[in-house]
Amino acid sequence: MKKILLVAITLLAVISCKNDDDSNNNCVEPLSVVATQINSESALIEWDPGNETAFEIEYGLNGFSPGTGTVAQTSQVSYFIDGLNPLTTYQAYVRSNCGSDGFSNYISTSFTTLEPVNPCNTPTDLFLIEVTSNAVTFGWSENNETAWEIEYGPSGFTLGTGTVIQTSQSNLQVTGLQPATTYEFYVRANCGADGFSEYSDQLVVTTNP
Repeated sequence: MKKILLVAITLLAVISCKNDDDSNNNCVEPLSVVATQINSESALIEWDPGNETAFEIEYGLNGFSPGTGTVAQTSQVSYFIDGLNPLTTYQAYVRSNCGSDGFSNYISTSFTTLEPVNPCNTPTDLFLIEVTSNAVTFGWSENNETAWEIEYGPSGFTLGTGTVIQTSQSNLQVTGLQPATTYEFYVRANCGADGFSEYSDQLVVTTNP
């Protein structure tokens, strides 16, 4: 009977040790994780390290399986992720790296990147200066830009199909128009390497008879 009891106690101890190994009590996961400083192409992942000093972060599209994402090792308590796609939801996993004691369990957070911000300012407040039977002169607010593209055509025309003029002045005289005809004028900033701004609201003008 004593031998049977001793065997049972030994088996219980072995099972208990095995369960302890599965949960890896020697390596504790970070206490919390959050995504901050989110913009259209990047985010900063920060976590509370608890008592650990080295970490593994893995990230990918929301719903990805750990082991299939992008992995990085760090001794910091934050990690900057860039090269992301705008308006996309991602998930980031963080776990402690305890060396010979292995890894802790994961904790995770998800975040959605923002819409891109156009660095080129849209002109606003288009205003009519003068109209004749064959010409229209108008201007607009620069909004800290220095070059613009004007597109115009008969009322109702589709952008991309009109007449285009480039200028470095914030007012323009358009000539060669037809009398007694309604035209629409659009302006957008030309920012060189930063591309174009959005188009302004249209200025609608009818030439004199």
